[in-house]
Amino acid sequence: MEKTSGGHKKIERKRKPSGQREIAGQRINELFALAEKEFSSEPELSNRYVSLAIRISQKYKVKIPSELKRRFCKGCHSYLVPGKNLRVRLQNSHLVYYCLSCKEIMRFPYIREQKQKRSERKL
Repeated sequence: MEKTSGGHKKIERKRKPSGQREIAGQRINELFALAEKEFSSEPELSNRYVSLAIRISQKYKVKIPSELKRRFCKGCHSYLVPGKNLRVRLQNSHLVYYCLSCKEIMRFPYIREQKQKRSERKL
């Protein structure tokens, strides 16, 4: 441990081996696939799969892929399916997700898509 200028000790943390991190990433993808498959019959089991995937990503410091991040609620960690437990709206260049389970609102910008449309119009 090193001392910093403020007199505090700097803690060095060990990083998990890359093999474990790869396996964790694969497991996260598998859990989301299972959550999607099981949602129609057992939504609570799907929510459990999502919370396990989040715990794995936190433990092994693996990022959840961006396409999967939009599939669960940041508030209650439930698997989101539009029309069942999710309301989707477009509002001021944002995609607005409203979780019907915990009433959490999540906003995602879609500026990139708008810029792409503008460039296509100019051609």
